[in-house]
Amino acid sequence: MKRIGFLLLVFCLLSVTSTLKAQFFQEQNEFERKWVFGGGFGLGFSSNGSNILVAPQLGYMLNPRWELGSRLTYNYYSYKDGSFKFSTHNYGGGFYTTYDLFRGLLLHAENEWLSYEKVYFNLERERALVHSVFVGGGLRQYLSGSSYASIIILYNLNETIDSPYENPLFRIGFGF
Repeated sequence: MKRIGFLLLVFCLLSVTSTLKAQFFQEQNEFERKWVFGGGFGLGFSSNGSNILVAPQLGYMLNPRWELGSRLTYNYYSYKDGSFKFSTHNYGGGFYTTYDLFRGLLLHAENEWLSYEKVYFNLERERALVHSVFVGGGLRQYLSGSSYASIIILYNLNETIDSPYENPLFRIGFGF
């Protein structure tokens, strides 16, 4: 009789423990599902130089349609034409928000600070901190339940002669 009581007690404890554990992982997975990792990258090569861009981003889904996050940017650029030759590194980051209007049709806004090195024809260099405010929209195509590809067209509201971007700016990115 003691054995049956002991086995019944162990069974009850295991049942309660596994139920609590399942609830914990459900809550944890719900929290984890709200995080979005993605970004963009770019490669360009020619006989005159190269351009490499890496821009990871980390976001959080405030609700199923609204994402808020941060983005880092690193850009290596080299150019050569005869004896004129240089390479530079630009880097920065900022915050973004994306809102899904309707089935992948989205609005996007971003605030970026970029440490940008300008190189002049006499090879004199000057580093500037450039502030850009981007607004625009695009399309997001879901590839599976947890990944997507997007194309966005942005307009820099702070475009100046120092801006490294020309309006409009086209971005293709991925998210998981």
